[in-house]
Amino acid sequence: MDPLHDPDDEELLTPEQAREVATLVERAQLASGAVRDGHVGRVGVADVVLNTTNPLALANRACGLWGTSAEVATTLLRLERVFAEAGRPEAVVHASPTTVADIEGIADDSGWHAVAENVALLHPLGERLARGPSVPGCPVRPAEEGDLDAVAELLSDELDLSAGAERRLPRGLAQRLDDPRCLLYVVDDPEAPRPAGFVLGFLENQVGLVEHVTVRPGRRGRGMGGALMAGVVETAVRAGVRFVVTHAEDGGRAQRFAEACGFDTVYPVTVYTRGVEELFD
Repeated sequence: MDPLHDPDDEELLTPEQAREVATLVERAQLASGAVRDGHVGRVGVADVVLNTTNPLALANRACGLWGTSAEVATTLLRLERVFAEAGRPEAVVHASPTTVADIEGIADDSGWHAVAENVALLHPLGERLARGPSVPGCPVRPAEEGDLDAVAELLSDELDLSAGAERRLPRGLAQRLDDPRCLLYVVDDPEAPRPAGFVLGFLENQVGLVEHVTVRPGRRGRGMGGALMAGVVETAVRAGVRFVVTHAEDGGRAQRFAEACGFDTVYPVTVYTRGVEELFD
């Protein structure tokens, strides 16, 4: 029996191993969300990052709710106010193995709703390094300032962001160009003077994150996504990380893509939200 995997589900890590990995991953996620104007802190028994200049959910979230049922319930109530005072339309909690097992019932009693069932996928690096197929005439390269509007457009379309959020994206992406921990690569469109796709990542405390990979719908199926993923994984390897992690909807296309790039599903992550706009009018 593999000592690192759950005997009830051989595709997942044991609870102890999953919690250890998730702790490292969430520390990196919090640091990524704070670039450059955000703040990481504690609210009750939760770790929280808030970044009012960054419209992306990755920069405004809570995680790691670990405590008694009463402590977690009180924390959820406090998070509603914290996110509302930060001007966010909803409070967001990502519940991974670092969150108490009975979060579902506590959240339901507190008026929170599970809105997404995701999985974390880990790349074993040394065991097999994914390499995307070469795309003639479309090398993966670091993004430049002139790419940011196109990247923001792609990201906004992928996440269905509001027009206001899309307008704020280029500024946040520009801040990431100046931070050596941030990875933003693009692949050029062979048929137009613009990026055909991009990958957004982050390196922190020997953890590599792949936060978004997007290719224009009309350019998919040509190996660009695999080339982008391989580029960020290889950069992480050169930086000496222990592992690279990405997240995807459980059973969705993004999960299948990540697995094709050499990632293994290792633990579930449930996203809970609570609308707060009406709470403190």
